[in-house]
Amino acid sequence: MPPDALSTATLRIVDQHNACWGRGDVAGVEALYHPQMQFIEHFSGRCYEGEALRRHVRAIIARSALDTLEYLDRPRVDGDTAFLRYREVIRSADGSALLSFSACDAVRVADGLIVEINEYALVQQPVGASKPQNAARKIGLGPRALGYLLNDLALYFERQQPYLAPGLSLPAVAEACGYTRNQISYALNQGLGLSFYQYVNRARIAHVLASDPAAGILERARAAGFRSTSTFYAAYRAVTGQAPGQRN
Repeated sequence: MPPDALSTATLRIVDQHNACWGRGDVAGVEALYHPQMQFIEHFSGRCYEGEALRRHVRAIIARSALDTLEYLDRPRVDGDTAFLRYREVIRSADGSALLSFSACDAVRVADGLIVEINEYALVQQPVGASKPQNAARKIGLGPRALGYLLNDLALYFERQQPYLAPGLSLPAVAEACGYTRNQISYALNQGLGLSFYQYVNRARIAHVLASDPAAGILERARAAGFRSTSTFYAAYRAVTGQAPGQRN
């Protein structure tokens, strides 16, 4: 096939794949994958193929807000390979942004089907986040999975209010949510720029602010899980920018 014709055929397949993905058409996406298809996620160092690939794709389409994926330009095509640049925001159920990342995919086509996708992603880090270095590969989660973790964690805190227990620990939360301690710590740092205990204390301060103002502030703090007055004061100022006495 002449080079121009090959590029045109590649672009047609990639555009069809993107359209199926955008409307959540799992069967349409899978029909475009070669039997030897591999998805290589360089952020986490994982390679998906076969049934693992199908589970991975279905999980993403089931959980992603697909309309938040923004292509930054038209695909660039060179023969059997297309290059796509995009940005994606993982959001919570209330629409708030949990984690955003940009990525470039190299999509290779063979025999009219997609045979390989290499995804190179970069998480947008908040102020306070540490350098990721090789930690992403150690925890084994890609950028979307990090966003899903943050959403699962937020739902757990909202529904179960584990922070009300003064002795709440990272291992206990990890066990309850089905993640490892390292995964939760990494997701909080890279997605929110927070440590686990900063995250817990923010939840406790939100509980204090939403509780009955008729009760004393220290009584409300103890009810929210704070054991130390000094820790409560420091957390209150960090979250609100004020000392407890400056507001009800």
